[in-house]
Amino acid sequence: PTTPTPNNPTMKKTNTIQGTYGSGKTPCRVFTLSHRSCQQWYAVEGSRNVNLSPVTLEDGQDVEEIPDIDAFTWPDGVNSEEELAAAVEA
Repeated sequence: PTTPTPNNPTMKKTNTIQGTYGSGKTPCRVFTLSHRSCQQWYAVEGSRNVNLSPVTLEDGQDVEEIPDIDAFTWPDGVNSEEELAAAVEA
C-alpha cells in the first residue's frame, strides 16, 4: 500500500516491495519513499543503511544492483515504511 507521509501528504509516498539481496538472492522486504521526480529513498527491512536511488524500484528488485546517489546510516535500523520516512525526514 502507498501511504502519504505526515509532513507532506501529497508529494512523498511510501511503499513496500519484495526484493532480493546477496549472491543467494535472499528474499527481503524493501521500504521505499518517493523523493523528487523519479528518485526513491529505500532500506531493506532491518537494515541500518538508507540509500537514495535515481530509479523507481519495483517488486523483484535485486538491491545489490540498484544504483545509489546518496546514503546514510540510521542507528536503529528500518523496520517499516513509517520508520523509513522518519529517518529521511530527521
